Amino acid sequence: MGVSSTRITPQLVQAVRDAVDIVDVAGDMTRLEKKGKQYKGLCPFHKEKSPSFSVDPVQGLFYCFGCGAGGDTIKLFMEQTGDDFPAAIESLARRYGIPLPAAPTGGSARQERDLGAALEAAAEFFEQQLGRSAFAQGYLDKRQISSELQSLYGLGYAPDGWDHLQKALRGRVPLDDLIAAGLVGRSQRTDKPYDRFRQRLMFPIHTPGGRLVGFGGRTLGDDRAKYVNTSETEHFHKGNLLYGFHQAKRVLREGGKALLVEGYFDVLGAAASGVDFSVAGMGTSLTSEQARLMSRYCDDVTIAYDGDDAGEKAFQRALPILLGAGLAARRARFPSGHDPDSWRLEAGAEAVREIIDTAEDAVWIEIRRRIPPVEERTPALQARAAETIAELLRSVRNQVERGAYSRRAAEYLGIPEAALRGKTGAQRYFKGIEAPAGGGPREVRTEEEKALALLLQDDSVLPAPDQLPTPEVFLDPECRNIYSAFRDLYIGNDRRPPAVSDVVAKLDSESGAIDRAARLLLQDSGPGEGDLAGTLEKLNHRWRRQRKSELKRQIKQAEQQGADTRVAELLEEMGALTRSLHPGMTSRWLPPR
Repeated sequence: MGVSSTRITPQLVQAVRDAVDIVDVAGDMTRLEKKGKQYKGLCPFHKEKSPSFSVDPVQGLFYCFGCGAGGDTIKLFMEQTGDDFPAAIESLARRYGIPLPAAPTGGSARQERDLGAALEAAAEFFEQQLGRSAFAQGYLDKRQISSELQSLYGLGYAPDGWDHLQKALRGRVPLDDLIAAGLVGRSQRTDKPYDRFRQRLMFPIHTPGGRLVGFGGRTLGDDRAKYVNTSETEHFHKGNLLYGFHQAKRVLREGGKALLVEGYFDVLGAAASGVDFSVAGMGTSLTSEQARLMSRYCDDVTIAYDGDDAGEKAFQRALPILLGAGLAARRARFPSGHDPDSWRLEAGAEAVREIIDTAEDAVWIEIRRRIPPVEERTPALQARAAETIAELLRSVRNQVERGAYSRRAAEYLGIPEAALRGKTGAQRYFKGIEAPAGGGPREVRTEEEKALALLLQDDSVLPAPDQLPTPEVFLDPECRNIYSAFRDLYIGNDRRPPAVSDVVAKLDSESGAIDRAARLLLQDSGPGEGDLAGTLEKLNHRWRRQRKSELKRQIKQAEQQGADTRVAELLEEMGALTRSLHPGMTSRWLPPR
């Protein structure tokens, strides 16, 4: 969604935070159950069997103790939809009926482009053109793409011509918005604008949350470029997106598996075959960002790339990326020259499903490929194969799986298991069991984190505001930011401790400080964390000692420079610090300034 007509103000951000129920947002992503004051559920960001995802409706924070994702309501919505911060604010404001302030229109203000409106208007135009084009409809009929699938995936048609889109949207969408959205280009020779998509079947591309960010176009003419995508923009990065993910994400989460194919029609062909959990890249190799996206929703990916040399090479490149994201992988092999869509047209939907259902373990396929035939084996070839197999297995995150693959590969390769296991970093098979997400030991807090957790608790007995230490005693930047926000509000709040929501609101919405605050507040306190005064004194004492060492260095430097006045000032501060390090000092909370 674009934000061209909206001015993002601190007041608007706070109004959104006050109005939006984080349980409502989280409930769209996973099923929640109330446990005491909080809600618990399976994490929407990684696959797990035991709930480790916590939501606090009062504080407006979430945290997963399995994968470490955390933050406030706006951060959660951004993760769900793929929106950036301004787009998330506008979307939430519209949903909850919060008035949106108009952006300044003065000549000095840079005009923001409403790319979302431009893309939505273009999608509407393309859909209308598809309904009017017997030529385009005939092509889809030939490929047996039903009207239901056309509607589900929002297919459209860009007619042949240089300015049909521009003319249709003239007066509704500024030309500069169409250019910024990657829908219109300018001739390098004449600078004249032209429609980038001409005589092409159009495939809308969405974020996981359903926001339209671009298009892919398949030529229906004689254009040399068979497929063209929206040019890369601030909001459209092919490497971060998967075609069909928006339509398939619920099935991915419920079934725990995905079918990874190469192209738009492969997604449609798989869906037409009854496989509704297929997704595709957009003409580029699989990226780690795309693999991580799938890993949030499923734990098993079947790779159904084309059955030719190019498809096989793409499979080999994709496999370690999927393994590195913690995904199990299978390989569905279609006959040479075929993909899921072409095989459906030739052999039928049942034949497609059979190949997918009988897909082999992709790691073992690749291991076998790297093992030389028995009659050709030499010690040198065995060593070389062991190196390449170990390189692949190092991508397997689960220690048990890595150990099992290592043992089996060593047996087939004819080398000792220990030799291969040492190269992969795998432990012995029975020692590699990993603790379940969220089920391991509680993370140990630093003294700074203990102090913050105690300060932010409702039942904490706080010192007077003027007795709190200065922010410099917190060396961790995120902890210092949280503490500074708390201290500033406490000092200006007539000695009343600030609400957690007010502290969070004062933090940078896109910084790690909010995530850290979520973890500290939603994580159960451990033993020995109840002495706020003692914890703050430890931090203060540490700061004094470090400051004393720094003062010694500065004094020596000032003496060498002959800066007598500066030396006197530093010596005075050194004396105060020395006195404060002795027990019984009355000014125990306040470091000298």
